[in-house]
Amino acid sequence: MLNSKDKFKGKHSIVIISNSYAEKKIKKEFYSNFLREEIALRKLQNYHFVPKLLGSDHNFLTIKMEKIEGVNLLTIIKLYKKNRLSKEFILSIFKIIFKICFIMDLEKIYKDEWNRPFKHIIFTRESIKIIDFDRSVFNTNKKNTLQFISFIFGFWKFFNKGEFFTCLYEFSIFYEKQIEKYQSFFIDLPY
Repeated sequence: MLNSKDKFKGKHSIVIISNSYAEKKIKKEFYSNFLREEIALRKLQNYHFVPKLLGSDHNFLTIKMEKIEGVNLLTIIKLYKKNRLSKEFILSIFKIIFKICFIMDLEKIYKDEWNRPFKHIIFTRESIKIIDFDRSVFNTNKKNTLQFISFIFGFWKFFNKGEFFTCLYEFSIFYEKQIEKYQSFFIDLPY
């Protein structure tokens, strides 16, 4: 819920956007959410798809991070529905997000919000960023990839049954290739 130009209030936190960074303040009763967000961001810092962590304060439950400017997935989908973006473009975006989900699965960070990712995926000029990790679960068998695939298939199902089956086929092939790359990475290592 937007309160002012640079302040966003959610159920668990308030995010204040300044000129050069964003600061997320978690409510006291949601200390575990603070820890989840901080751990996920720290663990994923080597990847380009999360905001850079600039600092955190356990006393005040604040996380200072890189300011992300861009449009969210909901805006992209609306442009697609208005025929301003092609199906191929949307499919390529979904494949990039799918790779992000796959990496998060390898890192054992389950975000638990891929069934409705409309506001947590931000498209910047340079990349795609994933935000809001305060509901993350670690070291689990749950998979981001499976949850995101179900979102994708639900998305295509609303439009055209032929597109749905084409996308189902393309994503199953794509998924197989990602698994093969992952497995060959470990098989080819000299130790």
